[in-house]
Order: sequence, then structure tokens, then C-alpha cells
Amino acid sequence: MIATWLGHSCFLLKGDDDLLILLDPFFEDEVGYPIPIMETNIVTISHDHLDHNNIDAAGSNSDVIFGPGEYISMGIEILGIKSYHDDKKGRQRGENTIFCFELDGVRVCHLGDLGHALSPSQIREIGPVDLLFIPVGGRYTIDAKGANEVMKQLHPAVTVPMHYRTAALSFDLDTVDDFIKEKEGVTILETLQLTEETLEGDGRVVLLSCPAAEGGPANR
Repeated sequence: MIATWLGHSCFLLKGDDDLLILLDPFFEDEVGYPIPIMETNIVTISHDHLDHNNIDAAGSNSDVIFGPGEYISMGIEILGIKSYHDDKKGRQRGENTIFCFELDGVRVCHLGDLGHALSPSQIREIGPVDLLFIPVGGRYTIDAKGANEVMKQLHPAVTVPMHYRTAALSFDLDTVDDFIKEKEGVTILETLQLTEETLEGDGRVVLLSCPAAEGGPANR
């Protein structure tokens, strides 16, 4: 499985069989940097906000997965878990869906715009996590402190931060600095390649680079 960051909370996952899964694509005008044109097989939408719900970015034939529930698409079992965009049970910013699935033997969890620590029942539903995509920029989601707490709850093998301020972002969030400043061995990669065999231990943090997020050109 190969993971590429397209900016903000949007990632493209490519499986060994060329299956393409797009996570939380955004509208360009809402976020401030472009998104590549693509044709994918599956797109997941954590919540119905314009910086996460651009299903057209996934192409015309992508299977759209939205909201809590159990789904099967292209042979992939996808679990959507109800959560909230704030720590007031959604009274401020509404609901959010956490998505979990397995691709090429790697257990993936995308937290969307999670706004709170996880409950015991949510932790049980999520189960083991190999690759965790977690918001760290605060303001509208958990911040660096909250992200560290959620990491301790889930013990992922690899954590990739998302939803933080970059040079091109059109609205204000905290940068990723507070999240990574006390972590050892943080690596910066253009793409992240994982297999079931290469996963070991827990707590590794990977920053994925994105030229578009830093004001460079997108791959169109």
C-alpha cells in the first residue's frame, strides 16, 4: 500500500492491485491549494464540510462512503464510526465519522475532523491500528495535546498528522510543530509505502510532504 498526502486531510491510498481509495477530498477554493484530477475506486467523506466533501475529485465512478455504518466496496470492508467534530457532542460543529479498513494487510484509521478524546466503545470499535491519520491543528479539531492523547489510546504503528497550517492554507490552524517537537525519529517522506511485513512496534511518526500545500504545483 502506498499513501500520498494531497493536502489538508486528504490522502490517496493505492493498493497492490491498483485499487485507489481517496480520503476526505477538499474543494480548492475552500482550502487554498489545488487538488489533482483523478479517477479512484472509493472515496470516504468524514463529514459534510467543504474542506472534506468534494466527491467530484474522486471521479465519476467512485463508490462514495459517507456516515457511520458497515460497508463493503471493491471487496474492502469499511467501518464508519460515529464521533463528533467538537468536545460538546456535536453541538458546536456537528458529527464526524471515523473510517477504518484494511488494505494490503494494513489496518488504516482516518479520524476525519475528530474533536475529542475517544470513548472506550470507540476504541473497541476501531481495534488495532497500523496506520493512523490524525488531525493536529486545533481550532476546529483536537490539537497537538489531544492528538497525543488519542495516539496513546490507539497505539498505532505509524501516525501521519493532518489538518494543520501550511503555507498555502486559506484559514488559520496551528502548525504541526507542537505535535512533533518532542517526538524522536520523525521522518519526512514524499510517499509512505507499507506492507504487513514491514510494520513493527508503535509510535513512529511520518510527515508526508505535499508541494501543493506548501505553495508548489499540484500533480494534474
